[in-house]
Amino acid sequence: MSVHARLGVAVVAVAVVGALLTLLARNRPGAIPTVRVFVWLCAGAAAMEALIGLVMVVAGQRPAEAIHFFYGAATVIPIPAAEALARRVHPQSEMRYLLVGAISTALFGLRAVTTGST
Repeated sequence: MSVHARLGVAVVAVAVVGALLTLLARNRPGAIPTVRVFVWLCAGAAAMEALIGLVMVVAGQRPAEAIHFFYGAATVIPIPAAEALARRVHPQSEMRYLLVGAISTALFGLRAVTTGST
């Protein structure tokens, strides 16, 4: 299993943990700053994963299915989009946006993992 594939699995796992943390933070406002950092770390891992994938493409390696390019890109977008939308709402409501972002990242990441391996 390549580094790219392993990091893909890690991104999915971290996004699932991020989603669980956002659920906990909805009832514990003191945890909100920690959740923000954790979810952004998840977004950073997804971005790093996409960058590694682009390097692999430039090096001549291709995923098993072409749709992997869509799912790979879609894995990176949800958390920054959720954060941009959440800036305008109350911190408790912000957790809903980040929850959707983390779940979307996990689901797109899972699909990317299943379409990328040869």
